[in-house]
Amino acid sequence: MTPEIQKKIKSLPDVPGVYLMKDEKGDIVYIGKARDIRKRVSSYFQVKPLAPKITALVAKIRDIDYIETLTEVDALILESTLIRKFTPRYNSRAKDDKSFPFIKISGEKFPLITITRTKTDRKATYYGPFTDARLLREAVSVINTIFPIRKCVTLPKTACLYYHIGQCLAPCIKPEIKKEYDGVLEEVKSFIGSGKKTLMEYITDKMKTAAAELKFEEAQFCKEQIQALGSIRKKRFYRSRDISGVSLSATAELQKALALRKFPERIVCFDVSNISGQEAVASRVSFYYEMPDKNEYRRYKIRTVTGIDDYAMIQEAVQRMLRGIKNGKEAFLPDLMMIDGGLGHLHCAAEILEKEGFGEVQLASIAKQFEYLYTLQSKDPIILPEDSKALHLVKRIRDEAHRFAITYHRKLHAELMSRSVLDDIEGVGPRRKRILLSHFGSIEKLKEAAPEEIGSLPSLTKPLAFKILAYLKDDPR
Repeated sequence: MTPEIQKKIKSLPDVPGVYLMKDEKGDIVYIGKARDIRKRVSSYFQVKPLAPKITALVAKIRDIDYIETLTEVDALILESTLIRKFTPRYNSRAKDDKSFPFIKISGEKFPLITITRTKTDRKATYYGPFTDARLLREAVSVINTIFPIRKCVTLPKTACLYYHIGQCLAPCIKPEIKKEYDGVLEEVKSFIGSGKKTLMEYITDKMKTAAAELKFEEAQFCKEQIQALGSIRKKRFYRSRDISGVSLSATAELQKALALRKFPERIVCFDVSNISGQEAVASRVSFYYEMPDKNEYRRYKIRTVTGIDDYAMIQEAVQRMLRGIKNGKEAFLPDLMMIDGGLGHLHCAAEILEKEGFGEVQLASIAKQFEYLYTLQSKDPIILPEDSKALHLVKRIRDEAHRFAITYHRKLHAELMSRSVLDDIEGVGPRRKRILLSHFGSIEKLKEAAPEEIGSLPSLTKPLAFKILAYLKDDPR
């Protein structure tokens, strides 16, 4: 153990939380949770023999950061979130092992919240994976206690005990409460999946309402829940240092330059790509604390727009994200939404945000020419100095969105070309096409192949090989 690490361990708190181990480059190589951060981290540096994987990890550790939480349950939720965000090398088991549990919100009319180890239901929404099944059960138990959602796997014909003790709205006998039930479910999703309201805020509001109505037992219960759990959303956590391992000065500078109400921790950016309106696509990239969060990247194949209409394409992509948030398929609402484009692109995105009920989302666009920034609040373009950290961050995000969009467009365009060329050759059906593309990898390599090689493939013949090569030679594509 180096003197620096020894000193670092002594400074760690003996409270619940998450620890982040970094290598000499400052990259996060492992994330773990603990009931006692100092005690848990110290255990990695004991004299007793360690497993080979732990020994290899310890050899790489050059720095340790931590995030305090109110409870061990909170640490579990945060650990899962950070592993998914940063995908550290030595957390590979948590990413790959199918035995780890998830929170599942079923896709039924009146959804049920359960724990599962498989993700086979496409209609359901999943959160996780989580590394501690016991703590996860405790977290789900809290959710089911605080929120009046159904607990029965199969809806009964009569109201159960949970309805009579105020822990269920009883959709089994009152289907008319669908709207109210959906509202409660949105609150559940908001603190599990980073919505607008924290669990702490929700319970505090319940406590105040109960106290005002002289329901002192209910108010006391809420108070105990507040003391025991706190909020599950990341907003209630505070960092010893920046968790991304980089300075957030660029983000702070961007907030000031754009006069943003809220610090833009989570930034998304949209871009579109097409050639004469063909195979049009849009992309959405996500940056979290100035780092790309590739788990939250999205590609959209444009469905509703024909011809060249970048404004309409941006609107479709933004609308699909917002509706994904509404139905629980998207986990967060960004602090700042960026559009690759000018003032027109900005206003078309703002129109959709307002239409879908998300008008409060902070919005900006960046024009390719001169790198001008536009916001709804500024009449004039915002011009940042060339050496501005904020400008470099915005350009990096914009360029990533462009790269992601054009890569997807090229992929679809290549698939279209491969599909149209082979499908037009008589005698080449779906099976033979798969065999040809699987063997040669591309149309270009197929063109260069000898007739004997083509004819030797399963279900192919030498005469058909000559026919294929002749067709490809004459085809202008």
